[in-house]
Amino acid sequence: MSRRPIVMGWILSPYDTRSQYKTMREHADVITHLSPTRIRINDSEGNVVCGKDNYTLGFSKKNGIAVLPLVANGDFSQDIAHAVFADPAKRTKVVDQLLTIIKRWKCPGINVDLENLSAADRPLLNAFMQELCDKFHAEGLVVTIDVAAKTRDAPEAFWAGVYDYEFLGQCCDLVMLMCYDEHWSGGSPGPVGSKPWIRDCLKYATSVMPKEKVVLGVPFYSYDWPEEGRARSYTSKGIFKLIASKKPTIQWDNKAKSHWFEYADGDGNKRTVWYEDCESLKHKLALAQEFGVAGVSIWRLGDEDPDYWPLLAKYRKGEKML
Repeated sequence: MSRRPIVMGWILSPYDTRSQYKTMREHADVITHLSPTRIRINDSEGNVVCGKDNYTLGFSKKNGIAVLPLVANGDFSQDIAHAVFADPAKRTKVVDQLLTIIKRWKCPGINVDLENLSAADRPLLNAFMQELCDKFHAEGLVVTIDVAAKTRDAPEAFWAGVYDYEFLGQCCDLVMLMCYDEHWSGGSPGPVGSKPWIRDCLKYATSVMPKEKVVLGVPFYSYDWPEEGRARSYTSKGIFKLIASKKPTIQWDNKAKSHWFEYADGDGNKRTVWYEDCESLKHKLALAQEFGVAGVSIWRLGDEDPDYWPLLAKYRKGEKML
């Protein structure tokens, strides 16, 4: 691992890869790792499917960027994950397929993104990750895992309970804290990731695993909530267009370190937006520096505010954010 902080970007493929590839090309001097979403456990029998991202692999090799392809449990299927993890033979089948893919693609490792798991499957997830780490490490390959952010261990909690931070911090090389969706699309309006909440998440994570293994996940998206129902997500460019169209009064929440505003839609209904920008990113990067973690990971590349990149370049160089 580089002594300087890493900057990893996820590539949601094959969705809208043009804008993501553009970001990749323009900021190859800042990005250290890329993770295209190209592998999935496809069914309860443990069959793995994949689609090789030749462009990302070729570009990254030429530019010294490490590619850690992402593997997910289908479309975050709880049933698929349980069926595979509960059967030792299927666990081994999946691990062996993943090892074959990563070696064939000549990648330095893998990014594991298993979500929407039952909290009761915590021991099964640990068993799967231990076998995966053992086999990958034996081949000199890196294993990273994405985990839901939390401020304390609550093994029975929805969504985040399944992740045993202490165990995963021991067996994996990097643990990506997805420090976003503090307020999510199906909930009430609020910051995507407030500074106090992220601080508490980092405080807990670094208390149970080495800080050198922790990576702070930051959002490159924002949410727009109706008075009732689910929010819609926006890229930075989308938010800027909305602001230009509606000309709302922008508010700054000094505690959350995030901007927000309200506006009326075409039918006169109130909507509430909390959005990410350079100012909120600066505070997130400052927290990464404060806790001395391995770096940051970005969900996702493409259509972000171009002004994010000078900040990330300064972060890579170790310049203080605040």
